[in-house]
Amino acid sequence: MKRNRERSLFIVSFLAPAFILFTAFVAVPCVRALLYSLEKWDGFSEPKWVGYENFVLLFNESDIFLIALRHNLILIVAGATCITALSLFFAALLHRRVHGAGLFRVTFFFPNVISSVAISLLWVLLYSTTDFGVINGFLKWLAGGASQLRLPLQWLGRGDVTVDLPYPFVDSKHLIYAVIPMMVWAATGFYLVLFLAAMENIPETFYEAAVLDGASGVAQFFYITLPLIREVLTVGLVFLLIGCLKFFDPIWIMENQFPSKDSHVLATLLYQKVFSEYNVGYGSAVAVLLFVLVFLSTLITLRLSRREALEY
Repeated sequence: MKRNRERSLFIVSFLAPAFILFTAFVAVPCVRALLYSLEKWDGFSEPKWVGYENFVLLFNESDIFLIALRHNLILIVAGATCITALSLFFAALLHRRVHGAGLFRVTFFFPNVISSVAISLLWVLLYSTTDFGVINGFLKWLAGGASQLRLPLQWLGRGDVTVDLPYPFVDSKHLIYAVIPMMVWAATGFYLVLFLAAMENIPETFYEAAVLDGASGVAQFFYITLPLIREVLTVGLVFLLIGCLKFFDPIWIMENQFPSKDSHVLATLLYQKVFSEYNVGYGSAVAVLLFVLVFLSTLITLRLSRREALEY
């Protein structure tokens, strides 16, 4: 009995510091944010209780919230899909011991050691409309030095489309699409390493048996590799969803800290409302809905991937 009591006291004393820190820096701020979302407050005067008015304003006052939400969904559909597909593809190639695999690992992972601010500034230079803009320079070369580039889009059911050069990639109207290649370049290496680590744990005998049965490389990937890394893939998808919903730095940097209605995402809208317009209640309402979206998307992803774990 005494030993059990001592063990319980040890567990409590071991968990107490973490619990206190979690309560002080996570739980209490979350509760306060929820309360702020039900108040009208500029951060200085006395808060005024307004109930659900801030949430009503999100959907009725203007469409800026819905536009920001749509931009986050674009990042999820386009960005997360490309990142997942490319990271799985390259991880599978490296797993099969292609020539120079070690160099490719370092090269792909390199963007992850650079800060997101530095990456954003780098892509601003790449997208520049001046002589330093590598991408516009390449497009101009494709156009033969002309001021317009003709894009044949018959395969999409459309006629030829002409694009004026240099193209303003970082203009507010185009920015949400321009950050997708940057996302793919910056994040693919991390998920490549994550998926590759899971693939390295798959016994080689599975692939040897598949080769003896005449299975192709594609069949081995879909019937051996993917099922056996499903849990790690699920974790990666959750990380991607959270990252796309919390996307902030590149938009804020490329818009010089003043995002417009055409470029806002949920995180930049939240930040601008609180720290630029001093509308803490409105910003907190955005934060609460952002939390709900992250929670629901994570829950749905985990539920859809819930199956009996494969053992090997």
